[in-house]
Amino acid sequence: MTSIFLIAIAVFLAVVFLTAGIYFLVEYKQSVQMQSKRVEQAVSIETQEQYEPGESGTQNVSLRRDTRISSIKWLDKLLSRLLKERSKKLLILIEQTGLRIKVSEFVLFTALIGFVGLLIVDLFLHIPIVGFGTVIVPFVLLNILKVQRRDAFSKQLPQALDLLSSDLRAGLDIQAGLKHISEEFPAPIGEEFAKVVVEVNLGLTLANALNNLSGRIDTMDVQMLCTGIIINRELGGNLSELIQNISNTVRERFRLKGMIKALTAENEMSAILLIALPIGLFFLLNLMSPDIYGVFLTDPTGRMILGGCIVSMVIGYIVMKQLTKVEV
Repeated sequence: MTSIFLIAIAVFLAVVFLTAGIYFLVEYKQSVQMQSKRVEQAVSIETQEQYEPGESGTQNVSLRRDTRISSIKWLDKLLSRLLKERSKKLLILIEQTGLRIKVSEFVLFTALIGFVGLLIVDLFLHIPIVGFGTVIVPFVLLNILKVQRRDAFSKQLPQALDLLSSDLRAGLDIQAGLKHISEEFPAPIGEEFAKVVVEVNLGLTLANALNNLSGRIDTMDVQMLCTGIIINRELGGNLSELIQNISNTVRERFRLKGMIKALTAENEMSAILLIALPIGLFFLLNLMSPDIYGVFLTDPTGRMILGGCIVSMVIGYIVMKQLTKVEV
């Protein structure tokens, strides 16, 4: 009976993932076609003339950033009503991770993860509520990717600012310097400055493009850079020297962060050990005396106790991390 049930679950999951794969393929093709039209209209003078609004026999293609939840109209309307303002926050979070997916794809992936987690946890532990809690996993992954991309951007920033300062001293303007960075540096910093250059070429002011960059990469270093460039363009001054000073400030912040990380490494290791030791001890005792400690896995009350222990350890780890966290 159990084998039939497992086969049924496997077949169901195979159908679900096949359907999701077909959906992602159709969504990707439609997005590529729309993006190609927008790029052609942006870079070609003939195409811009051809797509003038009001001209008969032509198709209007917007140059604005595609912020739709889905390329499928009915799904876009449905998710817009369900998510409302949360869709904009999700779109910003996805942009900050650098992933090229739509909100609808992320929502579908989250629903799949939640449903699969519900089946697996209910099958082995018989706690369906805990299984449905796996829907937070995609959000945790998004935040991890966001932090990793932000840190990678910060590590590339000093060298990029040195190059920009050199370009400005050589006589290039700020836009040409930003374009040089986008060509010389890999992602994420090259990709982000390329977005700034494209937005300026499509008609945005440099101030608005830099503010968009500051919104995507929410760090103090980027805010200093963007604010400094905007103020310098309004009031004047030596922009090359300003950017070089920001580069030196960023390097000094990295040095201080390294010192703080070295000083707090012992406390972080203590937090990891305080979590790992109870888990390791439980599995060791369960192997030595399964009749005594195996009850925690089979009895509903025991599983609730284990769940409470896990929650308590996670809260304790978060508190210890906050105690050793120092902003520079």
